[in-house]
Amino acid sequence: MSRPVRCRLDPVHQIVSDAAGAWRAVGSDPYFRILPPAGRRRHRGGWVRIRADLAPLGRTKLVPLLYVDDGKGFRESLTIPLERGEAGIDNLVRLPRRVRGLRLDPLSGAGGFTLGHVTFDHLGVPAAYAEIIRRLVARLPAAERPLPRLVARVAELIRRRPARALWRDFLDSAKPRPVPASYAAWIEAVETPSRLSVPAMRAAITGFGFAPRISIVMPVYDTPKVWLEAAIASVRAQAYENWELCLCDDNSPSAHVWPMLQAFADADPRIKLHRRRHNGRIAAASNDAMALATGAYMTLMDHDDAIPDNALYEFVRVLNEDPSVDFLYSDEDKISVEGVRYDFFFKPDWSPEALEACMYTAHLALYRMDIVGRIGGFRDECNGAQDYDFALRYTEHVRNVRHVPKVLYHWRAIPGSTAQTMDNKDYVIAAAVRGLEDRARRTGTLDHVRPSPYAGCFFLRRKIVGAPRVSLVIPSAGRDSTVGGRSVDLLAECLASIRRTSTYGDIEIVVVDNGDLRPATLAALQRYDARRITYAEPGFNVAAKMNLGASVATGEILVFLNDDVAVITPDWIEAMLALLQIDGVGAVGPKLLFETGEIQHAGVSIVDATPDHVRRGYPGDDPGHFFSTVGNRNYLAVTGACLMVRQDAFAGLGGFDEAYAVNYNDIDLCLRLWEQGRRIVYCAQAELYHYESRNRARTVDPAEHERFRTRWARKIPQDPFYSPWFEALPPTFELDPARF
Repeated sequence: MSRPVRCRLDPVHQIVSDAAGAWRAVGSDPYFRILPPAGRRRHRGGWVRIRADLAPLGRTKLVPLLYVDDGKGFRESLTIPLERGEAGIDNLVRLPRRVRGLRLDPLSGAGGFTLGHVTFDHLGVPAAYAEIIRRLVARLPAAERPLPRLVARVAELIRRRPARALWRDFLDSAKPRPVPASYAAWIEAVETPSRLSVPAMRAAITGFGFAPRISIVMPVYDTPKVWLEAAIASVRAQAYENWELCLCDDNSPSAHVWPMLQAFADADPRIKLHRRRHNGRIAAASNDAMALATGAYMTLMDHDDAIPDNALYEFVRVLNEDPSVDFLYSDEDKISVEGVRYDFFFKPDWSPEALEACMYTAHLALYRMDIVGRIGGFRDECNGAQDYDFALRYTEHVRNVRHVPKVLYHWRAIPGSTAQTMDNKDYVIAAAVRGLEDRARRTGTLDHVRPSPYAGCFFLRRKIVGAPRVSLVIPSAGRDSTVGGRSVDLLAECLASIRRTSTYGDIEIVVVDNGDLRPATLAALQRYDARRITYAEPGFNVAAKMNLGASVATGEILVFLNDDVAVITPDWIEAMLALLQIDGVGAVGPKLLFETGEIQHAGVSIVDATPDHVRRGYPGDDPGHFFSTVGNRNYLAVTGACLMVRQDAFAGLGGFDEAYAVNYNDIDLCLRLWEQGRRIVYCAQAELYHYESRNRARTVDPAEHERFRTRWARKIPQDPFYSPWFEALPPTFELDPARF
């Protein structure tokens, strides 16, 4: 009889130890290597019972996966999802005969968890079959488990199905569930079929009326030979051939670098070289490389990364469609040293507020050299985040920005690189803060820039101009609800939260009720200095109630607020108002959390003319897809449960469309602002509780949905801020499991 053996855990990627048995994932691809027990060189194949005391800390969502290397590297086709119960992981799996390595991914993002031991119990075939039977029996209702009932059940199955099919089902019952949606499946289903061959791209290029030279700027410092060769080879493989590669060796100490660069330049006249006599760091080396450029456009590339052969072609194709484009950027991913692509970044269309939260345009991006000449080169004081600072300055001069929704850049994740984790380079964070502070000073007045708890994401806030009155318009039915295990008057609690917690000075509160508030609620209105106006029309119409409240409000700024919210961050109004005062912003909404701390609202996506809240139900500290939940960001809409808008902009639109008596009035308002060219911003720095029931059935009047579809379906065939490859309903920012 076999005995369980304890394996060893090696936290090799994006995992840090907080305490004995407590771990924290700090990136989007955290994993352990599972090493064989002490004294053994390799894992054994065959049937294995895997047990691990894996449990989440706080609201972390665990999605454990076991990757198997059978000698051909870790890959999606040998990925085993692990089921986790109250006692942790207890799974029966069948490993391939040849096992060269095992990897455990406890989750797919940042979060805390405990994991003390992982044990393997290698079972022979009879023992494995006995374990399968035990698990099948355990799934049955208690009344079905006695032996006579089991025998009768099996006899009935044998009569109804062939023995071979039953045996196959028996073995299949021990197999793991289907692998979750994977990037490899997306590459196979979407990217590969849509990619033109190099000859086909070159044939298309002959029909281009505009074929500008593109200068690829690449600073080089002590690059390992294999990655430098791969980077330059990927440039030379481009289907679009009117490029020049501008290389600057920043006085690399390794003897192989300069001779390699000279050999490449000798082999291809499009490769230009400069060698610094003294190491100047990346900003200086990038400037020297850029000084070699003669193209009308420039793009930046790191010395150990790679671009696919269609990268430049896709950019020039867009320029031929619209030569007025000032700035182009693509999607990107990472690539491991084994050549495995992962950590895809499907980016939003142009999102200025997102750029102030993180360097989301990064790679691959195309810059016009005449604008580059206006802003100057890379700044030494922003070394490490010099490209972020450069993009911030550059985009202040652009009018026409295009996002190319294709993966045109592969970051090479080698030990110590920023592609692995920004925590590898702490000075990058400080440099980014300096660049963002200067951005705020150029475009307003700096209040503060702070790194968020998530490396690479930042909180930028400008000072508020003046001290405008903010009118909170609260439609209310004066109802009670259970909050924190006690029955409360929602409106009274909401007013108390606003007055006791908010730090903004000039707040006016306008409550719109139906004329039937109870005496205790009326006393709360007086106690918290809230004006009251009665909606006397028959029937329920929240849009009309909000319009009525806005008509008597005296503030320059309106905030439409549900009566079932409570303030978390005292400066919530300041955070939202600082964004609303940015030129071009039309409406702002905060992060709303359920009473449980899970996300209720972090922006709204609109797919197939159906609005929905992104990442609804995820943990409150969930970072989202590349900081989509924890950083300020543009969306098509935010929720009317807390929506800030200028009074004059609201009046100019005629207020809420009262034909949407219950649903979509808030979304429709945001879309009409967006239609005017105004941006809608999700403010991650403002948090409130929204006591909407976590499990409440969400119903929509079919007539209102049809009206919304008629108005907006053709105008929004695709949400510009949410990739079509993501799951739509609900919008999770995760690949659609039905397709991938």
